[in-house]
Amino acid sequence: MVKKKTAKKPVKKTSSKASTQNNKSNARRPYPSHTLEEALKIGQVIKDHNNGHPWDTEQVAKASLDVKPNNNKFFYLAAASRDYGLTIGGRYSEKVELTDQGKKVLFAGSEDERNQALIDAFFCVDIFDKVYKYYDGTVNLPDKKEFLSNTLLKEFNLNKEYHDEFIKLFKKNCEFLKIESGTGDKTARKRGGDTEKEESSDVRVVGQPKGKFDRTAFVIMPFSEKGPTPRPEGYFKEVLEQIITPAANQAGFAVETANQHGSDVIQSTIINKLLQADLVIADLTDHNPNVLFELGVRITKELPVALIKAEDTGPIFDVDNMLRVVKYHPNLWASTVKGDIPKLSDHIKASWDNAETSSNYMQILTGVTH
Repeated sequence: MVKKKTAKKPVKKTSSKASTQNNKSNARRPYPSHTLEEALKIGQVIKDHNNGHPWDTEQVAKASLDVKPNNNKFFYLAAASRDYGLTIGGRYSEKVELTDQGKKVLFAGSEDERNQALIDAFFCVDIFDKVYKYYDGTVNLPDKKEFLSNTLLKEFNLNKEYHDEFIKLFKKNCEFLKIESGTGDKTARKRGGDTEKEESSDVRVVGQPKGKFDRTAFVIMPFSEKGPTPRPEGYFKEVLEQIITPAANQAGFAVETANQHGSDVIQSTIINKLLQADLVIADLTDHNPNVLFELGVRITKELPVALIKAEDTGPIFDVDNMLRVVKYHPNLWASTVKGDIPKLSDHIKASWDNAETSSNYMQILTGVTH
């Protein structure tokens, strides 16, 4: 018998342009892909067509861009509106709604109030806030692109492939807000540096201060040792401070969490943090119902999460079978903590780095990918 030779398929060469695009897709953009002026379109149609009340996502997509909700143009515009803190909801949500910040912009009682609210929305984007503070506007930006690019890379860890786009968006936003030469008395600056107001009593910063990092992780976890597994008092405080915080810091994240004192916790504050934080770290230990509820809020918005739990906590069918959950040793011995920190740090970093290239929970369930 003579075997029939199968002709080899020609190998397609990847163009340099395609290669660049592939490389770019692996680096997460830490700012909206649209200007604030463009992002306002989402909230504006909700105001104009539905009196500012939550509106069906399909209607929002139709009114804003004349497309279906699964269209990428709508996905990125809705994501930009969310990143500026104007709206909640997007491609996979039933409705899109205005946030309190969005209402301040769109239902302002005066031009001054609106300008203030718009500036606050601009500073909701962490890297815009930090770069603006560093240069005090755009007038002090280096004339030579090389030096500006060096600073963006060294001081703000912004991937080089995004520099041109970032500079263009940053300048356009400042021109739109008329703050190229500084904010002066136009805003009380709610974010950044020595002028930053005290953190809300509902949220506390853990570990190293935010100024050392460009990104923030919001931790949701049990704070009471009343679960099904007997644990000593203060157990979860130790987990937070001895494992989660150093692991997140090593991965490049500042850490925030809800205040442990129940009377101080305002649910709306936690929800806003769930929607605005760069990453949410969810500790599923003991299957705490509050944590599971908050995780549900986060994943329905297609935002990145890092899931962890103690080894003595059983699986959750709807979570463990679809998303990666990394375990830490429940005894919190010095030797186990030392081994768990780098393991969790790698997991946290990977959850962030792969957020745009890996299918999230909603995509797995619906079978719809970007």
